[in-house]
Order: sequence, then C-alpha cells, then structure tokens
Amino acid sequence: MLNTRFHCANESPKAGFTISIHLKSPDTRLHLVDFHRELFYERLEDYSLFIYTEDDIRVSPRTVATYLFETKRVIEKLGPEKASDYNVGIVRYEYNYPSNIIIDDGTRHATQNVTRVYWEHSWQPPIGKSVDIIPQKDILPGYIHMSNHHQGMYLATQDLLRAWKDRSGCEFNMVKNRPHAKGKPHQPSEGTQRVWMSSQQLYGSHHCNVQQLLPMESFGALTVLHLPNKNYRRVGRKGRGHATAYCFESQVAAQTTNPL
Repeated sequence: MLNTRFHCANESPKAGFTISIHLKSPDTRLHLVDFHRELFYERLEDYSLFIYTEDDIRVSPRTVATYLFETKRVIEKLGPEKASDYNVGIVRYEYNYPSNIIIDDGTRHATQNVTRVYWEHSWQPPIGKSVDIIPQKDILPGYIHMSNHHQGMYLATQDLLRAWKDRSGCEFNMVKNRPHAKGKPHQPSEGTQRVWMSSQQLYGSHHCNVQQLLPMESFGALTVLHLPNKNYRRVGRKGRGHATAYCFESQVAAQTTNPL
C-alpha cells in the first residue's frame, strides 16, 4: 500500500520510490538500530546515497541536497581519498512551544515568540564551547563542528561507506556494541547503542575518527527538526539548557563574515 502512494515523474526504469519493512523480534530491543549497517553494505552498489535516521527526525529534501552539494565541495578541495576523513554533519533542534497550550486556530497566536532551541548544544558561550572551528587546517576557513557531535542520524555516500569500511580502526561495516564503563558492561561510557550507531562510532576520536564538518554558509540547511519538541525542557542537566536560535545560530552566522 505504501509503495502505491509514491509516484515519480521520471520515466527511467531505475527511478521511483519503494518502501521495504523489515520486521525484527521484540527481543532485539535497543539493538534494532544495528540492522541498518548490514543493509547498507549489502546494497552498497545499488545506491549513491544512504541515510540512517531515528524515526522522530524530519529530514527534508533541502537537507539531503545540501549534504550532497557540500560533500562534493569537500572532494573538490581535498580530493576523494582525503575527503573520506570528513563527513558533512547534522544538528538537531526543537521548537519551544508553550507546554501548557494545545496549538489550534484559537491559540496559534501563542507561536509568535517561538524559536528554535538547540538543546544538545547549550554550553556558554556558544562559540568556543558548543561549537568551534575544526582542528584541521587543510580545509579551513568556513567550517565548524559541534562539541557534542550526537546527530541522531547520518548521511553517507557510496564512496564514503566504502572508505570507512577499510579505514584503520573503523570497520564501519561491522556492527559493534557501544563502549561500556570498565567492569560495568551494562553501563555505557560513550552513550547508548543508538548514539553509538548514529554518531559516536563515526566521529569518536578513539574509533573511526572522521571529522564532523558543518559549513557555516549553509548551516541552517543542515539543521533538522526533532519532532517530539520535548527534550529542550530538560533543564538543569549538562547539555539540557535553553540554547535558542538567536544566541546560537546568529553567532554562528556572524563567523561567516568574521572567521574564527
């Protein structure tokens, strides 16, 4: 039924959309996130772009197009081999809608002062704490990275997946458990399994050590909405404060004309 609802005007026999649903045992639990990796590499020669995402993130065509455009720019600057040391990243945000109001035609005025909240990047000052220039000099200026590089998703081209498979210390094609605290296998030391599979394995300095890359001039196009709009209310915990679009995104944009 889902496949009948997708239509593509391109007449090429290779064009169009299909949806396949793979059912897994409930016993899989938190390791459900593992299965995409095997699927990616099984179908590596069939597609040019691969996207892994948690189910509560809105990924727009603009974000995908920007990722492809910026990835091409990195290759043009560094060459295909060196470019695999980097991956164009994603930043999640929420809207700080009033928690005690249901938004409808009678209450929509309550959204007038709503803004984006980057709840995972709330360290102050934003420039230098939550976000900073990348340490590598071969691709500067114009690029930054997040201190907390958890994205809840990632995009990768066919060439990047192939390179990360062979990358020393990475073995991105292999499913691995998230690191745990010494002597405490049930206590994660670098985030949960979903954090590990979406971000930490790829960007962690002790693992694949691929550099997250965010071009300042297209930063906004690489931000995605976390649909629950609830995590920003977790005030009082490290990384859970209110980092609004004004105090965060505007300072990032300012660096476009005044490089760090």
